[in-house]
Amino acid sequence: MANTVLHCDCGFEASAADEGDLVAEVQRHAWEAHGMALSHGQALLLVFRIELNENARGAIPPRQTTEGGTT
Repeated sequence: MANTVLHCDCGFEASAADEGDLVAEVQRHAWEAHGMALSHGQALLLVFRIELNENARGAIPPRQTTEGGTT
C-alpha cells in the first residue's frame, strides 16, 4: 500500500504508509473528533470504501456524447 491520505468531511486528513497505521489513525480520529468508537473492522471498511471511491473517480473517464459533451 502506498502512502494513502484519507479526508474526513470535517477537514481532518489521515495519512499512513501501511494499512494498520491508517486504520489506527481513523479509529483515533473517529473517537476524538466525532465520539465514534469504531472497531478495527469498521475502520478498515471505511479505508477500503474511500480508496475504492478515489480509484473509481480517477480510473473511468467521462463518456463522450455525439455532441462532444459528457454524460
